[in-house]
Amino acid sequence: MAFFNCLFSIIKKLTILAVLVAIVIPIYYNSTNPKYLGLRLLHSLISIKNIFVSDADRPMLSPEYRAFESMLRRRPLFQIDPNLDPLELAKNIRASFPLDTIMPRSSSCHVDKHAYENEGHSVDAHWIHHERAKPKLDADRIIIYLHGGGYIVGDVQAYSGFECHLSRLFNVTVIHLEYRLVPEHPLPAAVDDALTLYRALLHGGIPASRLAIMGDSAGGGLTLLT
Repeated sequence: MAFFNCLFSIIKKLTILAVLVAIVIPIYYNSTNPKYLGLRLLHSLISIKNIFVSDADRPMLSPEYRAFESMLRRRPLFQIDPNLDPLELAKNIRASFPLDTIMPRSSSCHVDKHAYENEGHSVDAHWIHHERAKPKLDADRIIIYLHGGGYIVGDVQAYSGFECHLSRLFNVTVIHLEYRLVPEHPLPAAVDDALTLYRALLHGGIPASRLAIMGDSAGGGLTLLT
């Protein structure tokens, strides 16, 4: 009888602990998306491990960045078939692009689509904010984010989780530009799209002092060209 009482007590305590964890984790990470919570928790655990296990070759890298890098490396590399035509190759690369599986969008994130036009050319862009409230078009600070992907891959589905993180980190509104990709739209199509968005925002009454442009990889190059 004592054994069953002890077992029942342990089960009761574990149940209470599980309930507390189920309540605290969504509050801490500000999301109820199970996929997002699982990856954020995994990232936190790897980051904690990295605090105690240093990287002698790269001491300047933060434990958090090394955790993200470790999670990214768990994804299998895409195998390029040189016999495919460029369009089929691009489609296969896009299907394997892993960023949204490494950093999915939080349930608290708000994404709002807008169309912009300048001198007869139109582009689609998404206003992104880390809170559920609709992004403010008159926000004091706005980041135009130009995604990476070799000008071949990348869209709002893949990048909105990362862009929501930027919004939370800097407490700003982020604008994701859906610029045209190659090989369907050769350069300078992407540059034209970025310039169209920037000029449309200026003509719409948003001063340059409230805008910052940033990007990663190909988006970094596109930032310099805009």
